[in-house]
Amino acid sequence: MARKLKYTSNIKDMGLLSKELMQACEMFHQGLTYDEIVADSEENNIFQVNTERRRRELAACIVKRMKYLDEKTISEIACGTIFLSNVMSVYSIMKTNPLMFDFMNEVYKEKTELMINRITDADINQFMDCKAQENEIVAKWKTGNVEKVKGAIRNILVEAGLLRDMGSFYMILVPVLTNEMVLHLQEIDGDMYLRAMGVAL
Repeated sequence: MARKLKYTSNIKDMGLLSKELMQACEMFHQGLTYDEIVADSEENNIFQVNTERRRRELAACIVKRMKYLDEKTISEIACGTIFLSNVMSVYSIMKTNPLMFDFMNEVYKEKTELMINRITDADINQFMDCKAQENEIVAKWKTGNVEKVKGAIRNILVEAGLLRDMGSFYMILVPVLTNEMVLHLQEIDGDMYLRAMGVAL
């Protein structure tokens, strides 16, 4: 599904948002609709942001990610740990942002399959250089925008606990999910997203 979407740099404006995703999943689990979650954000500032525009944009982003999750996964996030919400946030970002999926699939997964436990800034730079050569949209991004996107990818994975900043490199920390969760996600998407996160199958 990720590959049907166009490349976008909006990942730099939203980030991981795992706590917000968990909160929205709890609201949905309690019976609120997606529209009601957005309205609650606009009216009551449930995600604690500064402007009305940010309230709307943030809620819309979270709802978009939730729409790529099934109700069982939403329920698991609502009733689960912040660690699960972190991993499922990365999962939902991969499903809504093809650039994030490609990075996980082409860099993170490849490293784990080769049993290399580190990613460097050079790896991220090379990935973005390749995308600029392959894709007209990415090729048109200004340097400052590209740097923000690189930073967003790093920050999302560090915040989610899938990378640890070691100073000169980022240590890969492959997430561990329960067998039940792995089997459920396999039923929905096959192995594609799980393998991109390096999850043992």
